[in-house]
Amino acid sequence: MKDRLFFGNSFCAVEHTFDSQGNEEFHCLQLTKRKNELELTNSSSFTDVNSVFSHLKSIKQEHIVLVVNNNQVLSKSISVVEPSKTLVFKNAYPTLSYNDFYAQVAYSESDSWISIVRNSYITKLVDEYASNTITVLDVHLGNISMNSIANMIDYNEVFTSNARVIIEEGKLESIEYKRFDSYSYDINGIKFRSAYILSLASIVDFYIKKNNHFNSNYLADYKDKKVFNLVYKLALGVIFALVLVNFLFFNDYNKNVNSLQQELEVKRGAKKKLKAISVSLDKKRKLLSELQNSSLFSVSKYSDQIVAEIPKSVVLTEINYQPIKGAIREGKETNFQIKEIEVKGVLNEYEEFTSWIDNIERKTWVNQLVELSTEKDKRKKNSNFHIVIRIK
Repeated sequence: MKDRLFFGNSFCAVEHTFDSQGNEEFHCLQLTKRKNELELTNSSSFTDVNSVFSHLKSIKQEHIVLVVNNNQVLSKSISVVEPSKTLVFKNAYPTLSYNDFYAQVAYSESDSWISIVRNSYITKLVDEYASNTITVLDVHLGNISMNSIANMIDYNEVFTSNARVIIEEGKLESIEYKRFDSYSYDINGIKFRSAYILSLASIVDFYIKKNNHFNSNYLADYKDKKVFNLVYKLALGVIFALVLVNFLFFNDYNKNVNSLQQELEVKRGAKKKLKAISVSLDKKRKLLSELQNSSLFSVSKYSDQIVAEIPKSVVLTEINYQPIKGAIREGKETNFQIKEIEVKGVLNEYEEFTSWIDNIERKTWVNQLVELSTEKDKRKKNSNFHIVIRIK
C-alpha cells in the first residue's frame, strides 16, 4: 500500500543502448500491477532521447528506472568474489579513481561482474530526465541487472539488446558482449522481445525486490515530494470542505436572516399602517367628540335665531353647521370648520339684508361674522350672498 502511494500501479524502465552499427537506441518498457500480477502495458523503441521524453509524457509515466548499457559503460568480470564493491572496482580497474565513477556489481559462485560509468555522465542523464518532469529513481548499468531475474528464467541462454547471457542454476554464468540477436521470451506470462529484457530485470529489481543501487537521495527526494503533494492536496481538500460547510452554513444563516428581515419589514410596514390608522381614528374621535360637545339644542337655537329674524326680502338657500374645509378627495382626510355656521342665500333688499346681519352679529354667542361674498350690484334684486358666523 505504501509503495502504491509513491509509485502507483505503473512501473517503467528505459534502456540506453546501441545497435550493431554503434548507433544509440532507447527501449522503453511499461508494466502495470493488477491483482499482484504484472501485465505488459507498453513496449516501444526509439532512436533519439527526445522521442523517449515525449513517449513517457504520453503514457503519463512520471518515474522510471534508467538502464545505461551504451558505449559510455565499461564492463568486465574478474575471478574474485569480494563483497566490497570498492575492492572489486580496484581489482578490475586499478588505474581509475573510484570517486569519479558510479559502479554496479553482481556475483556468481566464482566471479564478480562489474559495470562502471562516469558520475558526470549519469548526473547529466538524470538531470535531463528531470528537466522533462521525469524522475529517475534508480540506475542500472550494463547487463548485470539480469542477475535479479536469473532465478525466474527457464532459459539457460538469454539475449539482451547487445549481449548473450548464460545462466546456470539461477545465477549468471557468463556474459558475451556485442551480440545483437533478437528473440522473443515468455517470463511469468509476460511476452516480449529480447530488447526489453534488461528493462524487465530493472523493474523487478527496484519495484518488486526493493533494491536501490543508485544515490538514495534521489529516491528520498521523490518520496518527500510525493508526501508533500499528498499532504498539500489533503490540506486543500480539508480547506475546501471547511469552506463548503462554512458556505452552506452561512448561506442557510443568511437565508434565515433575510427571511427574518423581510418579516420584520412587513411588521414595520404593518406597524406604520396601524399607527397611521390610529392617528386617523384619534382625529376622528376628537372631531366626533367636538361635534358631540356642541349641544344640539345650541345648534338648533342658533339656527332658529338666524331664521326667525330673517327679513322677507332674504331667501336662504343653504345653512351648514361646521362646514367641510376644502374639497372632498379620495384618499384625503376630510376636515371641518369647527364652530362655524355657513349661510348662503339670495337678497332682494340690501338695507334689510345688512340690518339682519347686524342683528346676528350682536348676538352673545357670535364671535365674528364674516361676509365672504355679496354681488357687486347690491341694489339689484336676486343678488347672492355668502356669510360665515363664527361661534364663541
